[in-house]
Amino acid sequence: MAFFHGVRTSEVPTNLIPPARINASLPFVVGPAPIHRLSAEQQAVVKPGGMSLIFSNAEASEQLGIDGAKDNKEKWGLSGFVFNRFTLFNVSPAILVNIFDPDIHKTTITGEVTAWDGMEYTLQNTDIIGQLSLEKNSIPYEQDVDFTFNPVTGVVTVIAGSQLATAITSSDVITANYTFADLSKITADDYIGGYDIVTGKSTGLELINLAFPRFRMVPQVIRCTTADPVVTMVATAKSRNINSVFNAIVVADISDSEVTLYSSVPQYKNDNNLVDANLYLCWPRLKFGDSTLSMADQASCMLSVVDSNNGDIPFASPSNKNLQCSGAMVGSEELWLDLAKANYLNSNGITTALNFTNGWVLWGNRTATYPGATDPKDVFISNRRMMTWYGNRLVLTWFQKVDFPINRRLLETIKNSEQMSLNSFQSAGAITGGRIEFNQEENPLTDLMDGKVVFHVFLGLVAPAEEINFLLEFDPSYLETLFG
Repeated sequence: MAFFHGVRTSEVPTNLIPPARINASLPFVVGPAPIHRLSAEQQAVVKPGGMSLIFSNAEASEQLGIDGAKDNKEKWGLSGFVFNRFTLFNVSPAILVNIFDPDIHKTTITGEVTAWDGMEYTLQNTDIIGQLSLEKNSIPYEQDVDFTFNPVTGVVTVIAGSQLATAITSSDVITANYTFADLSKITADDYIGGYDIVTGKSTGLELINLAFPRFRMVPQVIRCTTADPVVTMVATAKSRNINSVFNAIVVADISDSEVTLYSSVPQYKNDNNLVDANLYLCWPRLKFGDSTLSMADQASCMLSVVDSNNGDIPFASPSNKNLQCSGAMVGSEELWLDLAKANYLNSNGITTALNFTNGWVLWGNRTATYPGATDPKDVFISNRRMMTWYGNRLVLTWFQKVDFPINRRLLETIKNSEQMSLNSFQSAGAITGGRIEFNQEENPLTDLMDGKVVFHVFLGLVAPAEEINFLLEFDPSYLETLFG
């Protein structure tokens, strides 16, 4: 040591490490957004391959062209999700991935013969991309001189006194030419996405591996705004080993157009292999005014509401919490399930909507692995989420200690810090108890020599009170009170 004359200080690492804080229900959502409404520069950012962290309706509008209140929520999946999350449930944020490409998912219409109702005509398609051309015998009429039109609704309005107004009153044949957003051209492959070795870009679900490096936030819930079972299966596969270390759950719909009878839903689920512990399945859709909304969208939002009421610890089930709807829908028909039918779906690992004692509620605690599997850590959505969230939390908290020397200081720091966290979870009612151990039999000398350390964490998970029984018994001894 070099010669020193005086007083100085140095620091040593703290023996107790504060845990990493993560959003327990941050959704990663893949679906189409109406980005054709944005400028060309903005579209280039959010075309397939783009990803946005959104905190509000205003940001969804600015970055993705979404108007959740007015958009067709069945057509534009991200618009429906944004409406549910930011308007109906008022929770944020969300990571949104757009898969609509206005250069690809479009169809051009030429020579559509117009049929005017007074001074208005509604195009046969909506969500127009670019300009609308009206003409008579190849002679064009000029937009904003002869007519105006709403590119979202496709409503064309004649300007009074224009040449077009004269042509309409004289019953001349007017034709329309335009290009519209054709979402029927979006396929399961667009949702699944992949990595392009030529461009070096990821798209669709593949972008989930970039969420944490980009936003420093771990996706906890995966949503794809389609009920395609192939997409659901791939999303479930993607829910494991995100960035090689994180895990998530998938909340998905079962299509009410492919299966319309409640008793057929379990068979559809099994036939399509939707039987994973990381999967929370919903059926059917929900009625809201004149629209129908995704139950899976609302279920994922409800997870955030429940977590926010529990200190952002995901130990409580979203079941028996109020939905934002006025009914359940199968196709165009309203569906009314009694308790027995709703429980039949639950008994097959399917969540549904029930109108019983407290209005319309989400009804179902079980993941899709039930009844084929019975491990309580896998079959209850609250337990599954708790295990996933706690595992992600451990990774984020202790990644800072990777490559530190394996000595008693390291082992005691991890054990003491984590035990304090487990004790705090127990005090909050999130677990019934927990402990962390460093066991010799799980850490052979050869592994320690090779830089491998194993800690064993025991969690007393809290199951939802799915069945509450009261035993009623007639006690004749109380008849004695008649002689008192």
